[in-house]
Amino acid sequence: MIQVLHHFARASLIVGLMSQSVLANSALQASTTPFQPEMFQKGMCNETTEGVTNRTIDQSGLTQPSLWFVRDQIAAQDKFGRRLISGWLACNGATEPSRVDLVVNAQLWSGLDYFERFEFIRRFGKATSDYGYNLRVFNPQGEMLATYTCEFSANVGQKQSQQEPIACTAFDVLAKTNFWSPTRPSLGL
Repeated sequence: MIQVLHHFARASLIVGLMSQSVLANSALQASTTPFQPEMFQKGMCNETTEGVTNRTIDQSGLTQPSLWFVRDQIAAQDKFGRRLISGWLACNGATEPSRVDLVVNAQLWSGLDYFERFEFIRRFGKATSDYGYNLRVFNPQGEMLATYTCEFSANVGQKQSQQEPIACTAFDVLAKTNFWSPTRPSLGL
C-alpha cells in the first residue's frame, strides 16, 4: 500500500508539473531536420557543417556543449548504466534552434519504464538547454524516441543568468504523451 501511495504521489507531481508546462507551451516543436544515422556517424550536421560529438575535444578550451558530466552521472546509475548512451551530435542552428541529437541503445531504452525515461529526458535535456540546445533522442536506426524542446532567449547559450525561466517541454514517443503514460498500469485508487 505504501508503495502504491509513493507511485501515486510521484505520478501526481509529475502530471501536475508537466501539464502546466505543456499547456502553457503547447506550441513548442522539436527540430524538423531529418536525422541521418550516416551523417551522425561522421560527426556532420549536414554535408558541409561539422558538429560537436561525444568524441570531440577542444585543445584550447572547454568543448561546448560539455555533456560528459551529465552522461557520466546518468551512466553511474544502475537503472541506466554505461551502455544506454551511444553518442551525441551537437549542431549549431543557423535557420532553426541549436540541437543535440542523442543516440541510445534501443533495447535498453525500451526496458526503462515511463518514469525512468522521463527522468533521463529531463536530466539530459536540462543539461543541453543550459547551453542553448534542444534535445532529440533516437535509436540507432534513426527513429525518434523522445524530445526536450525549449524556447530560448538570446543569452541562454552564453551561460548568463536568466531573468525569466525558459519554457521547455519533454515528449516521450513510447508513452505517446507529454506527461502521462496511457499504458502505465492503474494504481487501483
